[in-house]
Amino acid sequence: MTETVGSSLRQIRKGRGESIVEVAKATHTSPASFTKWENDQTVPSERSIRKLAEYYHTDPVNILALAYPDKYAEQQAKTVDLTDHDVIRVEDLLSAKTVLTYNDAILATSKKDLVAAFTAGLIIGGTDSEE
Repeated sequence: MTETVGSSLRQIRKGRGESIVEVAKATHTSPASFTKWENDQTVPSERSIRKLAEYYHTDPVNILALAYPDKYAEQQAKTVDLTDHDVIRVEDLLSAKTVLTYNDAILATSKKDLVAAFTAGLIIGGTDSEE
């Protein structure tokens, strides 16, 4: 499944426990517009994305690359040598077929959903820094 601007905005918002009305009011956007963005009916303007990124305290390129890949995806891409690393794709970690455990106990679906929302918020809403 391809990540979209709408799904990303929804995951960040829900991960923060905010309603569409709260985010729209804080970013001076109409709730109707925000709903259309989250449902991928329309794409927010670059200006709107920058306002949202500022509100979410994130690098706007993370969202701009989804909305305008031809213009911003290259800025977002980073190459990392994965030779000496165990690679776990977040998509696989959170897929419906994956079972998450903690201290040898299987996490309930509701907790797995929270992990998914939190993880998406970190990936999309966080700032990147290499160790």
